[in-house]
Amino acid sequence: MKKILIIDDDDVFVKTLTDSLPKEKYAVVRAYNGEEGLEKIEKEKPDLMILDLIMPKMGGLDFLKALKKKQGPQNIPILISSQLSKMKDISEGVVLGMGVGVKGYVVKASESMDMIIKTIDRTIGA
Repeated sequence: MKKILIIDDDDVFVKTLTDSLPKEKYAVVRAYNGEEGLEKIEKEKPDLMILDLIMPKMGGLDFLKALKKKQGPQNIPILISSQLSKMKDISEGVVLGMGVGVKGYVVKASESMDMIIKTIDRTIGA
């Protein structure tokens, strides 16, 4: 079973994604912001991270900078999740995160859960 760390403060998105993921394939762990996400990486050893860009305390871009500074290159693939209106931020996150495992992104409002799950499957190799 693969473990996914979702770093996102959007309760609806996290619940919908968690409920949609096949339980026999994936276990989900959640962090509400980047600070908590950095702690959970150490404890949980996820196989994939889904990272929101806009969060309280520490947003996704600051999380990527801290991750790069703290741990250098990562073997953990990261998918950035955000709204389509934040495309500039998504692009910045993908470029910034290339050295720490960012493999792509999902757009919350415009992609179906099936498409998001297919992106997860493809990224994690499941």
